[in-house]
Amino acid sequence: MRQVLIAISLLAAWASVALVAQTRYLPDSPGTWKPWQFTAYADHRRLLSARPADVKELEAQLLRLNAIIKKTDGFTNPIGFSVETAGLLELETVRSSTGSGQPALTVQPLPASLNFGAYSVHETGSGSSAKRFDTGETAQLLFFVNQLPLALFSAPDHAVPEFEKLDADVARLAAPHPDVFGLPRYGNAIVLKKSTAPIWTAVTLAETLDLVVRAIERRLVDQREVVGRVQAAYNDLRDPKKRDQRIAEYKTIAAVTKDPKAYMDTMMKVEAGMEKNADTMLAPIADARAVVTKGEQELADAKAMAAGLSAADKAAPACYASGNTASLSRFRRSPAPGCDPLVRPNWKLFNPALPRSAPQLLTIGHFEGCLVADRPVLQVGGCTANKRLLESIDKAALLAWLQ
Repeated sequence: MRQVLIAISLLAAWASVALVAQTRYLPDSPGTWKPWQFTAYADHRRLLSARPADVKELEAQLLRLNAIIKKTDGFTNPIGFSVETAGLLELETVRSSTGSGQPALTVQPLPASLNFGAYSVHETGSGSSAKRFDTGETAQLLFFVNQLPLALFSAPDHAVPEFEKLDADVARLAAPHPDVFGLPRYGNAIVLKKSTAPIWTAVTLAETLDLVVRAIERRLVDQREVVGRVQAAYNDLRDPKKRDQRIAEYKTIAAVTKDPKAYMDTMMKVEAGMEKNADTMLAPIADARAVVTKGEQELADAKAMAAGLSAADKAAPACYASGNTASLSRFRRSPAPGCDPLVRPNWKLFNPALPRSAPQLLTIGHFEGCLVADRPVLQVGGCTANKRLLESIDKAALLAWLQ
């Protein structure tokens, strides 16, 4: 039997190798532009209070963006790959809570995306059995419209670990990057806008320490719950009444077993073992209480630090020094050496006088995986096409499209 299984496995492996060998990319074969797709889910329309006219105009704007892409040299009539694009009305892909200055979803500019995929033309089989394909998997390029938090919260090392359990809208400012493909870069995104306002605004030291206090209080809730749960388990083991209740439950269960005496003998041994080992819980209880005591001291220190700020310090921008070992000392007045400025989305970037469907911010993402220097070029679709598109797209037309 083992020999049969080995033979089947080898045949399957040879078949897979043969299939791969029969797949040939056709870099000189004409591709196509597949039909445009647009989706606006009912739930998204409801949450955004997007009227039918708003959605229709938003799709029209995405089609204008699609036309700019299609006019790019080498993409109007693609060779070696086919293009599929799709638009979507969506809630922000990377979304924070409603933070300082953030308007309600129902009045914000409508967030959307355009998905670009270049699928290499390839062929499998040979002779009369040859079949041509321009589907499968490919590296996607995503054009996000009016999604302000996305660049801030998708940048590497943007997170403030102390705030991870808070529904906060604060991030660490990404380190400066040179332009990529002749386009301005923030973190892992290309960011285009007509407004001169930055995509972020500084968070004050007073606001930051308020978040620190809230984060410690939230952590203490969990830590105190651990102490209470472990202490309660220990108390139950030491409480004679609780022991009598457990034994009564054992007897109830024993009555419906095949051998009640054997069941009771087993459970009484278990009970004796639990009582004997109950004191082993004392050390974990003490450790859990020590954690709470430390957290309470951190909370007191954070409140004292906040109360001691001068008016100038309260209004000053804050930063986060990740290299410091003590958590509270990581939060400082900016600028400071080795300290990342703390920022949040700058919602004043958007002009509320414009229609909600107006594209005011374009963020291009998912290109960074194509920047690997030693990535082999196996096909003209995927990353190869994505890089060509970003290198050649009409930058002036993109800016003219934005409002």
